[in-house]
Amino acid sequence: MPLLIREDEVAELLTMREAMTAVEAAFAHQARGAGSNHPRARLFVPRGVLHHMAASLPGFPQPGQGVMGTKTYTSFEGGTRFWVMLYSAENGDLLAMVEADRLGQMRTGAATGVAARHMARPEATVAALLGTGWQARSQVAALKEALPKLREIRAVGRDQARRIAFCREMTDELELPVTPAHSVEAATHNAQVLVCATTAREPILKGEWLAPGTFVAAVGANRVSAREIDEETVARADVVAVDDVAQARAEAAELIFAHEKRRFAWERARPLSDIVAGRAPGRENPEQITLFKSLGVALEDVAVAATVYQKARTRGVGSEF
Repeated sequence: MPLLIREDEVAELLTMREAMTAVEAAFAHQARGAGSNHPRARLFVPRGVLHHMAASLPGFPQPGQGVMGTKTYTSFEGGTRFWVMLYSAENGDLLAMVEADRLGQMRTGAATGVAARHMARPEATVAALLGTGWQARSQVAALKEALPKLREIRAVGRDQARRIAFCREMTDELELPVTPAHSVEAATHNAQVLVCATTAREPILKGEWLAPGTFVAAVGANRVSAREIDEETVARADVVAVDDVAQARAEAAELIFAHEKRRFAWERARPLSDIVAGRAPGRENPEQITLFKSLGVALEDVAVAATVYQKARTRGVGSEF
């Protein structure tokens, strides 16, 4: 019988290391031609939006146990509610229905962590985080997991009280100094890794601030009406990776704007799956600026949901229905 897995159970079961392992393996799987991703579609109604995306991973996490699934969520005045439906790719059975707000937060952080592992300088010691909201928490956890030499994360957000509280809580949780910065420019000064996880509609990160060798992850925007980084940031990037090229062409406003201003060519966009699989370099020398534009794709959700489902079965967590 399928399992119903609730938010608190996902939080209990899933670690960042496991989420990153699942996402990295799924991208490698996709690069071998054994996985497919269907970009997000949005259906608008007078009072809200239905978002829908899907992916398949035959033979994942191991031969004979392939999975496929959908992520569907609604955004209305009362909030956003997320669900992943996980199916067997062997016989079509429904395996689990997973409440997926926490799952989505973790897989978004995991994608940044995987990109940082392959695209940032491995000796990076200082990171800057722009944003101190819900998504920011998994971003810092992923950076710590991906970059073992990291010694400091600077965080900046619009609300001073929340910024200070965030830094205190994440320092305690990660046992790594997370310190508040008073401005974006101050946070990014001499940082080798920059992560944008905000709700900004207009760019807050300027390309002129980037030092050679910087890795940038733009995470917060996944619609054409919002940008976190400017065209100069995109133009200066020697390597530009996305989690799905088709989805990026429809949603990645930063790349779309840069393309329209002739600062970026879509032929330069590399699937993160190719970088993970070694088919394309994440960086070729320490001086290169690298950029990962994250949109959040169903391939990541399905892979992480499969990990949650396997652990739930092993530990007897969740409710059969």
